[in-house]
Amino acid sequence: MYSPCALMNKLQVLAGKRFLFVFCSLELGGAERQGLHLARYLKNLGCDVSVWGHMGPNDGLVVEQCNEAGIPWAIHRFRWPCRKSSLVRDSWRMVRALRQERPEVILAYTKWANVSCGLTWRWSPAKVCIWGQRDVHCLSGDAVERFAYRRVSAVICNAEHQVDYLRRTLGETPAPVSVVHNGIDLAPCRKTRAAWRAELGISESTIVVTMVANFRPEKDHSTLLYAWRKVLAAIPHGQARPHLLLAGAHMQSYNAARDLAGNLGLLDSISFLGQVQDISGLLAASDIGVLTSTHEGLSNAILEYMASGLPVVATDLPGNREALGDAPQQPFCKPGDSDSLTTQLQILLYDPDLRQALGARNRQRASAEFSIDSMCKKTVAIIGDLLDTVSASACKHQRALL
Repeated sequence: MYSPCALMNKLQVLAGKRFLFVFCSLELGGAERQGLHLARYLKNLGCDVSVWGHMGPNDGLVVEQCNEAGIPWAIHRFRWPCRKSSLVRDSWRMVRALRQERPEVILAYTKWANVSCGLTWRWSPAKVCIWGQRDVHCLSGDAVERFAYRRVSAVICNAEHQVDYLRRTLGETPAPVSVVHNGIDLAPCRKTRAAWRAELGISESTIVVTMVANFRPEKDHSTLLYAWRKVLAAIPHGQARPHLLLAGAHMQSYNAARDLAGNLGLLDSISFLGQVQDISGLLAASDIGVLTSTHEGLSNAILEYMASGLPVVATDLPGNREALGDAPQQPFCKPGDSDSLTTQLQILLYDPDLRQALGARNRQRASAEFSIDSMCKKTVAIIGDLLDTVSASACKHQRALL
């Protein structure tokens, strides 16, 4: 890592440069949340920052946050995989849009954005294009993805295990590959714990379990719902029942999850909240965080639970262990296994001292290991090195011509 003086010099060099952030969607997921943290950081340094999405909605939370920060945004459609004719058409549209935008640095996040920018950026004025790897299951390893991957300036993963995943799926790349963990910095609560619970009709004595995850198949809400039925069935008669809060955008798997909850007779013990802007307030009103993903890079939801001082039950995946650590008492469950999840939830539901101890440990770990400031500074240092390399190469070329 750079000394404070060296880092300050790099920050000053970036001032005034044009940065383009490219997302798959303008819905607010984990990748978009991290990208916007960095976008605001760069804007505060005096950089010219803009955001693109490859699909809408035009009124998603990414759009709302861009408008609040004064960051211009646009939608330039690109989808992969697709027919060859569509790939050529969408790529040409990207090239034209990039030439009009004239970014100097492109930061892509998730599959479609990585592929589109990897294919097109060299025909634009951009000097640097960074492939941002955020997951471990979306890539197919086809020829188009491998070609795009080998053309970028650098690769930034948000978890160590993604480096091996990329090597297995896309092969080697001449570009430098770095790991920069996600950063988390919860905004102040908009509503208090008491206000949240009053609004939802939940008493202060009720234990609240919360999962923050958009309704996509890989988040596996169905396993959580089956486990929740088993948890409730084991509650002794007359004892207060816990309540489950599900926060996240209504995407591909929402209708199936809602129907399953109804079929299992769980709707009186579950609240479907949709996308929540006051995540800090929601987690302050919660007692346990849960994540049932079958695949995960480095989960923003887990980092938010940790920063809020919550104990966490998560699937036993490399990224989740990277976030939570390997403390002996940390509860992990097997992916897709409702019995395993039920057991781990029950351990925390019935042990308030363990909830408190794990929550305190998680808060300390989030503060020490996953700060927004650290994430932004590490990324800026990588970008600064890339721009230095480009400048040195250009100077060498000019001298050769002389």
